[in-house]
Amino acid sequence: HTVFRLSSLSLGSYWMREVDQYSLLIAALCHDMGHFGKTNPFLVESKHELAITYNDKSPLENMHCAKLFEICKEPSTDAFGKATKEVYKEARKVA
Repeated sequence: HTVFRLSSLSLGSYWMREVDQYSLLIAALCHDMGHFGKTNPFLVESKHELAITYNDKSPLENMHCAKLFEICKEPSTDAFGKATKEVYKEARKVA
């Protein structure tokens, strides 16, 4: 709700492409999916598997994004299923 509201208040449709708007909303819906209550610094310092997997670069955010696109591998849950290859690639950059 917050991302949609901020986009509306800032007239996002005038300065963001449709693919950016859509991807941002999908990413907001999936943000914190699979979160287990630890912070990125904690994961890095404790040498957690996610920190190692993502080379200490925003392990939680990378995990959320990876989970989103894992879900999208299934046709029945693919939020980007009707997108062209080019739009899909752009969406992955945003989400």
